[in-house]
Amino acid sequence: MRVLFWSFTASLAAAAALAWRAAEYRRETRALRAGMSGLEKMKADLALASDAKRLQVMMSLAVRQARTAGGLYLAIAVDSGVLHLEQHGAVLRTATVEVGADGWQRAADDSIPIASPRGLRRVEEVRGDSEVVLSGGAMLYRGDAAASVRAGSVRIGTVDLKSILPNLKAGLPVYFY
Repeated sequence: MRVLFWSFTASLAAAAALAWRAAEYRRETRALRAGMSGLEKMKADLALASDAKRLQVMMSLAVRQARTAGGLYLAIAVDSGVLHLEQHGAVLRTATVEVGADGWQRAADDSIPIASPRGLRRVEEVRGDSEVVLSGGAMLYRGDAAASVRAGSVRIGTVDLKSILPNLKAGLPVYFY
């Protein structure tokens, strides 16, 4: 009977903890929705109807937050291959890019799986005038258009890269959506 009693008590405590977390999530959702316009709410509802669209909604909210928070950032549309250098929601530069698909990279006597970049990355290092290292191992680089794009990286034209390089500093946010 004691085991049954303590099991029942533990189950009640776990249920109460889960109910409390669910209530917190609902409060957070209401707070986020309060900051959206009617059109944004409708878009979010339609996108959330499908589990496949959840990442898109999260990235749209992240880009929206970056626009309202201000500051300089890069936004890269993975599916359409467009890079935007933006500040306070104003597009300063647009460039066509190619995003490398998922693939494998050789490392010594082994291969490492590399995923196409998604979500928020940050500029870690600018290497000369040809490469920008991003967090998570992704790179923004200029390269030969005839060669295939490196897995998990972004290839940009020489002129476009040179024009945005003066703005790329360590810590600059890069949104992949």
